[in-house]
Amino acid sequence: MPNSSSTSQQANTGSETASTSYVNYVEMSAEQEYFLYELETTDSGSMGLVLRAIYDTGDVQQFARALQQRISHYDKNIQKVCSFHYQSFVDAMQELMQLKEQCQDIKDETVSIDGEIQRISQRLCQKKQEIVRYRKLMKNAKTAMDQITVCLPVLENYAKLQEQMGNKKYYQALKTLEELEHTHLALVEKYRFTQVLAKSMTPVRLEIKEKAYSEFKDFLENIKKVAGRIGKHASKDTAEQHSFGVTDAERARKIQEEARKNASNVEIEVSADGSIVKKNVSPKRYPQAQIEDDEQVSAQDLIDFTPVHRCCQIFNVLGAKEEFEQYYRQQRREQCDLVIEPSHKMNNFKHYVEYLDEIVGFFVVEDQILMTQSNLSTTADKDKLWDNALLKIRHHLDARFGGCPDVEMMLRMKKVILLFILTMKSYGYAVSPLYELLQNFRDQYNEILVKEYCAQFERDLDKDNYTPITVNTEEEFRAVIRQFPFYKRSMEQEAFPRKFPFSRFIISAYTQAKQYLVGCLKFMDNLQLNTSVIDDTVRRCANVLLGRWAGILKTFVHKRLSMIQLVQITINLGYLEKSCESLGAFITSKTSGEEAIGTTSHQVVLSEKVFRDVRSEVEQQIDECMQSKVDEIIELSNYDWELPAASGQASDFITDLIKFLLTTFQSFTNLPSGLAKHVCTQTCKHISQSLSDLLLSPDTKCISTGALDQFSLDVMQCEMFTTRCPVTGVDPQTLSMTFADLRQLLDLVMSSDWTTFNAEYGKDHAKYLRVKASTAIVVLEKMIEYERKSTGFFGIARGDRKRLLDTIVRQLKLLEIQ
Repeated sequence: MPNSSSTSQQANTGSETASTSYVNYVEMSAEQEYFLYELETTDSGSMGLVLRAIYDTGDVQQFARALQQRISHYDKNIQKVCSFHYQSFVDAMQELMQLKEQCQDIKDETVSIDGEIQRISQRLCQKKQEIVRYRKLMKNAKTAMDQITVCLPVLENYAKLQEQMGNKKYYQALKTLEELEHTHLALVEKYRFTQVLAKSMTPVRLEIKEKAYSEFKDFLENIKKVAGRIGKHASKDTAEQHSFGVTDAERARKIQEEARKNASNVEIEVSADGSIVKKNVSPKRYPQAQIEDDEQVSAQDLIDFTPVHRCCQIFNVLGAKEEFEQYYRQQRREQCDLVIEPSHKMNNFKHYVEYLDEIVGFFVVEDQILMTQSNLSTTADKDKLWDNALLKIRHHLDARFGGCPDVEMMLRMKKVILLFILTMKSYGYAVSPLYELLQNFRDQYNEILVKEYCAQFERDLDKDNYTPITVNTEEEFRAVIRQFPFYKRSMEQEAFPRKFPFSRFIISAYTQAKQYLVGCLKFMDNLQLNTSVIDDTVRRCANVLLGRWAGILKTFVHKRLSMIQLVQITINLGYLEKSCESLGAFITSKTSGEEAIGTTSHQVVLSEKVFRDVRSEVEQQIDECMQSKVDEIIELSNYDWELPAASGQASDFITDLIKFLLTTFQSFTNLPSGLAKHVCTQTCKHISQSLSDLLLSPDTKCISTGALDQFSLDVMQCEMFTTRCPVTGVDPQTLSMTFADLRQLLDLVMSSDWTTFNAEYGKDHAKYLRVKASTAIVVLEKMIEYERKSTGFFGIARGDRKRLLDTIVRQLKLLEIQ
């Protein structure tokens, strides 16, 4: 039985193996046994330590023999085990052979099944592949749909961008572009078409930027076109707000018209019970186009500021905010320079108005932009722009309008500039330099006004009749009183015709002076000057006018004027000086009101002293005129110095001279008493001197006693005139003294009182104190010459008479030497 024998054999072999496994070798020491145990049981890491320990003991050969014994022992054990299990191995191989046949059957059956499965699974694989393909298609379709869904906003926004660019909606296009770049393109940047789109964005940005610049330039052009209308509207609003240029009559008329319009909206009816019922009637509604006017719209209505706001938004999105701000300020500065530079056609008032309206419109727009877009224009930028413009405006106005010779044009221009000032001030601009400009214009205006009234003054001087004003009726009398402040006690009780002392020239001059002052006040109206400054300025202007008039009078009196004209001019001068007080009151009433007259003090007082030089010139001219007339009459004397005897009456020229003096001095009634006395005295002195010159003239070679008697008679007539002179206030004794020199000379020569003259000559109480020795010699020599020529001179007592006269002459010459 193979199985039993194999089993027994295995058992024997196992017992032997077991017996030999633990055989102890005598030649092995315990230490070697320990080393072998360590080598068998330890890991490879500790093997080096064991070998080192072996070598350290020094008995390596013995350990090698023990190791070889142990190896041989293990080999024997292996052989025993293999021999013990050989039969089992054979049995196992037999069983494996049987198993192989069974496995082949199973394999054949499996191959058959596999073939069948392959056939079945082949169709299944085909279906599976179709399913996979369809699922892949579905997945790809879904992926494509998802990606298209992601790409669709890109395409939609790009189409929207193109549409907005076409419709010139650049800010919306830029926002779409920003959304496209930062939101949508980032999601689909892996696609090539997005790269193409991304590259096209930069040109679109540049195009939007250029279009924004172009739109802003169009906005600036539009501003330039409508700036004048905006300025006109702003100036009109300012004028209405300040009632500028509206007189009280016009304001009352507007109130009446408004009341009339309100009254027209009310109907009055009688009710059934007889009572009166008022019903409001709605006013007629007119089409809006008929009511609205271009003048009633504001800057926002005339200009669309949307381009500015849009440009700000566009450049803000583009990140070029500072670039646009600098560009805006530069363009506005350049446009300001163009607006301020006046055109060459500014040759009338309308052009100046349009020029200032354009400037107002420009800065109104600037103010509006400052309020709506504070980042574009700050208050500092606006003030700087205005300050630079203000210098140029002042320069241009001063250069182009500073030489205007027309007063009315100056007034109109002043109103325009003042309205310009008020308008700019209402928008917060500094306008002090413009007030200074108006004050400069005021000086120029006053100078032109002075020249006009000086010319009128000269014309009035030329056409005046230089006769006192005579009125025949009460109306004429009152008219003169209203025109000139004149008062004379009891004049109103005088019978007509009444006579004023001054001529029509005074009324004209006083009226012109008041008109001049009113003209000065017109220009100073609304110049931000207080009452005292205005009052003092007008008074200075009045003094300038009076000074110019004094100069004109001073020149005028040097013309060949008659005595009547000179006398009347002197009288007029007196009343012109007196009128200064009335002119001062007139100025106060215009500047401070009627109630302030006489209650306020002034730093500047109307000076009547300006006429002092003129008065001196006129008095001198009167003296010269009187002397000239006297000389003309005396030149007609035609004396016969060899007259044998006097005629017994005054010469004709003396009679004419006295008549002239009477007539002239009677006209001195209204002259100042001092002047009348002065002229009278000087005229008598001149007559005395002229008669003396006539007597002592070198042309007169000889004088007869009869001629001396006639000459003495003429002098006596003059002396009699001095005692009854018509000039009030003249002392006859003083006036008669003007002929004292001539009278003493005549008395001396005619009485031949040479002894007394020689004895008292040079003494204070001398009888002939006023007679000079030289004068007496001249007259005596002329008398000697006449006696020499006469026939009886050398025939009768020739020697005694000649020696006597020669002795007198020598004595007089000695006195002259003394």
